[in-house]
Amino acid sequence: MSGLEPMIKKWADKKGYLIQIHYKGSIDMMRMMKDGAGTVADAFWPAHTIWFILGDTRHAVKNKRSIMVSPIVAGLKTSVVKKLGWDKQSPNMAAFLTAAQKNKFKYGKTSSTQSNSGALFHLAAWWAFAGKPDSWTMDLVKDPQIQARVKEMESTVAATSGSSGWLKSKIVNGADKLDGMINYEAMISEANIGWNTIDKSTGKNVHHPGLLEKDQEPLHVVYLSDATMMADHPLGYVDKGNGQKEKIFNALQNYLLSPDAQKKMISKGRRNKLLAMDPSLADKKAFNPEYGFDVEKVIAPIQPPREEVLTAILDLYQEAVRKPSATFWVIDDSGSMYNNNGKTAVQQAMSTLLTPEKAREYKLQPTPRDIHVVIPFSDTPGSPIRAQGNDPAILLTLMDKINRMHLGSGTDMYAGVVAALTYIKQHQEDIKGHFPAIAVLSDGQSKGSINDVRQAVKRLGLEDIPIFTLSFGAEADERQLKELAASFGGRYFSGHHRVADAFRKMKGYN
Repeated sequence: MSGLEPMIKKWADKKGYLIQIHYKGSIDMMRMMKDGAGTVADAFWPAHTIWFILGDTRHAVKNKRSIMVSPIVAGLKTSVVKKLGWDKQSPNMAAFLTAAQKNKFKYGKTSSTQSNSGALFHLAAWWAFAGKPDSWTMDLVKDPQIQARVKEMESTVAATSGSSGWLKSKIVNGADKLDGMINYEAMISEANIGWNTIDKSTGKNVHHPGLLEKDQEPLHVVYLSDATMMADHPLGYVDKGNGQKEKIFNALQNYLLSPDAQKKMISKGRRNKLLAMDPSLADKKAFNPEYGFDVEKVIAPIQPPREEVLTAILDLYQEAVRKPSATFWVIDDSGSMYNNNGKTAVQQAMSTLLTPEKAREYKLQPTPRDIHVVIPFSDTPGSPIRAQGNDPAILLTLMDKINRMHLGSGTDMYAGVVAALTYIKQHQEDIKGHFPAIAVLSDGQSKGSINDVRQAVKRLGLEDIPIFTLSFGAEADERQLKELAASFGGRYFSGHHRVADAFRKMKGYN
């Protein structure tokens, strides 16, 4: 969605309207909707109607209209697609699964509970393996054979993410790591041709070059023949009795549905209708047929399940079906964390994950195979604390140990990361079949050098372990934390204002 912000801002500036766009994940939007008219948002623009089904339980969101559509597809390197013959005939879900199991390609997919593209693909797989039923029922959710097939599919995912846009960037910036991704058709297009965003600090447009501009192999679109969910991007207004805001909303919605705006969105790889598009409207750069884009293809999207079934499927994904995670929590327990309320913030953030009812609320529930390893650090790393599974007693014990940690003294987060990498190398057999990731929780005021981490990664052969970082405290050294995440395939999250929210977003990437 960020790729459309420059277009919206330009229109708003011309009209003299002040429109603020805040990017939230699907789960966050769903939770905000539950506040009804009491929510801070004046409008919601989720990627799919399912988030209104789950979140708008008070029916406070009015005038919901689909602005654009984009099918969920596979985007794989052109050479891979041609080798498999999928440039000539679209595979079904079973054929896609078989090829992935045979390691014909490595692909990424977003979390099915934290990102819309992942959720829609997960529903499409469930529907296909159920035999394309006429309607969704709880019997389909409870069927162990369907669960097993979907679990097989999830086990083939090589990399995960909490954001469709971030996954796109990961593909473009690390084209040698993965062969492709499951994502919106529009994200495949942007990965190839590049995209624009607005720099929040300067207000200027920033161009992000795509694979073609980087002289990298482009992605080829693969439409699965028996299972396609379509992101319908509905925009809805929260009626709080403010006539001026409603006037601006209606003007924005009408603009986005106007021929001029629709043409601009089509130029950015978005479709303007559910089934086949008028080929004369299609931008040949965004929908390049050389890379498999087919605007005349009739795409009949799967209808989403009702709330009860949808909730059950997503909970089952989170608790049992998804590929388990192995998270190595490198937690700052130095003296500065006791002076800036960082210690308390860490405890509150970890309790969100380790308290079953809180985890379920945010759809962060662990599976029986999830692994947590906490490595506290000050000027030197402390002893690792390990826990596995989703037994509440085990999670409570881990939380108690986190609460009782007390190292104090100086700060060397780089030594903590090296300790985590060493632990991973020593326990590689334990984490096979998991998504491994290092998560650094710190104020970033660290001595030591990032070169220590680079040398350890190279020495241990752990180049594929992403490192995510989260800052604590108003005086956090963001520079160090941003550099650490950017250097090792992760993402930086700022906990300056709302640590718990930033923590939940970070966990969604693993």
